[in-house]
Order: sequence, then structure tokens, then C-alpha cells
Amino acid sequence: MRWIGSAETALELLVGRAVTRQLHGGVLADKQLIQAMMAESAMELYAAKLMVLHAAYLIEKGLPFRQEVSIAKHHVANMLWRITDRAVQVHGALGYSTDAPLERMLRHARSARLVDGADEVHLSQIAAHVIEAFRGDGTTRRATGLDLL
Repeated sequence: MRWIGSAETALELLVGRAVTRQLHGGVLADKQLIQAMMAESAMELYAAKLMVLHAAYLIEKGLPFRQEVSIAKHHVANMLWRITDRAVQVHGALGYSTDAPLERMLRHARSARLVDGADEVHLSQIAAHVIEAFRGDGTTRRATGLDLL
């Protein structure tokens, strides 16, 4: 959840810069590519929040949760990296300098993909659950949110 808070901060820094930075007669926020960065970031952040809430719900109810936790850990860490990287990009050289918090945030975001298990470990676990579900009942639903929809 700490990473979700960091991603929210990075998105706010991205949007703050985009709505105030004048460029070629307008602000960066008027540019479609910048709007796409904002939209992708918002969607990834929203999905991350839902994944964490769902995993927490399963844990609280004493239901199987390993697959959802692996998926959430991988997604949230990578979401944090992508949003922070976009924020750095929108800030340009300032974002990569130590004059702004984004340089430190980017280093922290990269470590998030290692400290709670490397991406490859989570992907291997997720795939193993998908295979196990399919072999068990011929469907992957048990490994992809079973009764959510």
C-alpha cells in the first residue's frame, strides 16, 4: 500500500507539471501524448488499488489468496515504476535531477521490483497457479479472479 501512495504522489507531480508547464503556446496537459500518460497512469493505479483490496479481502475471509497476492505484488511494483518514470519524463531533465523528488522516487520504484520478490519469481508463481487451475478443472478462472464477475 505504501507503493500505491508513492504512485499517487508521482501521478500528482506528473499532472502538476503538465498543467503548469508552458510549451509552444499552451501547457503540456493539452498534448495528447501527455494526456495518454495521465490516463494510463490513472488506470494502472486504479487497478492496483482494486487488486490490493481484493487480496486483503481474501486474506481477511480466510480464503485462498496466494495467486492474488502474487498478481498484486507484481502489478503494483511495476505500476509504481511506470508512473514514476512517466512523471520523470514529463518533468524532463528536472525530473532526473536531485532538485526534484522524482530522482529518489525512481530509484525507490526500481527497488520495489526486487525487494518483495523479483518480477520473474512472481510471474513464475502466477503461471504455476494458472496451469494448476487449468489442469484441475479445465479453466483458468480459479487463477484469474474466479467469482469477481
